[in-house]
Amino acid sequence: MEKYVDMVSPFTGGKVKEFSTVEEHEFRKETYSVHVCYYMCEDTGEKFTTTEQDELLFNDLYSQYRVKHGIPFPEEIKEIRTRYKLNYSQITRILGFGANQYAQYENGQIPSESNGKMILAMQNKQVILGLLEASKEEFEIDEYLKVSEAISCASDKVTCSAQQSLFYKDIKRSVYNGFKHPNVQKLMEMIKYFVCNSKSIFPTKLNKEMFYADFYHYKRFGISISGLNYQAIQFGPVPVHYNTIYDNIDGINKEIVLAHDMESTRLTCDEYDLSLFDEKEKETLETIVRIIQPMKTDEIVAESHKEDAWINYSQENKLIPYSEAFSLRLI
Repeated sequence: MEKYVDMVSPFTGGKVKEFSTVEEHEFRKETYSVHVCYYMCEDTGEKFTTTEQDELLFNDLYSQYRVKHGIPFPEEIKEIRTRYKLNYSQITRILGFGANQYAQYENGQIPSESNGKMILAMQNKQVILGLLEASKEEFEIDEYLKVSEAISCASDKVTCSAQQSLFYKDIKRSVYNGFKHPNVQKLMEMIKYFVCNSKSIFPTKLNKEMFYADFYHYKRFGISISGLNYQAIQFGPVPVHYNTIYDNIDGINKEIVLAHDMESTRLTCDEYDLSLFDEKEKETLETIVRIIQPMKTDEIVAESHKEDAWINYSQENKLIPYSEAFSLRLI
């Protein structure tokens, strides 16, 4: 896929095209098909990329590798440490890792397959207690007792909340949820943000804002915001179980109104909280509001019907893989 973009060539000041394609890239002696975006100077034919485009490539590559080999993602690695109330020094001594190694894993460095599986195994409290006992000589007795108590008092594993079960079709990371681990609170605030900024909104249009936000963010960074699955139905792409989701968020008001000679639910909301979102996610949400909010519901439905993400999967109401993000036309 290629298109002209609103920028000038750094080589000649002339026109620039953006290309999106799939390439084979090798990582740790394995080959993966990854999405690659780059710019090309029309005058010279020279290719160049931005930091964002490079980040997209590596996020796609690393996400596929982590999923294939059962290696935890950075936020999961951090959650394990914080759940047991351990600092970096303590968990490093328990695992026998090198200095700063665990911190590097939390910051995005990919563990070896063996280290990744060891970290995941520590979700079981008995496993980490066994590792602590084996590394007892690495601790002063007072610190050992304190660490042992903190681990013993922690929950055995991360539990799946009732809302998470309602909102998400599955929690295993894949191309169908944008390689994002479910975060119920973030999902709810994302929805409330769109509802608040629209003053009032019907689910049909809200579904499109959610779809474009998640797929546009994946197009830029190789990961979604909400971690939702999307399905192609008659009125365009929608989150799976969207009615259940919207019906179970505190702070969203629902009013049955007549629209186009049929009953529909109008949603309103008074407040939202974006403190859980990083700056890239906030920028994506703001972009969606700026582009889609002025559009009428039938207009955004019509636009969504032009997307390959709908065209290729609507006949059988299939789930839409996030790889279709790279063919988005509206954004």
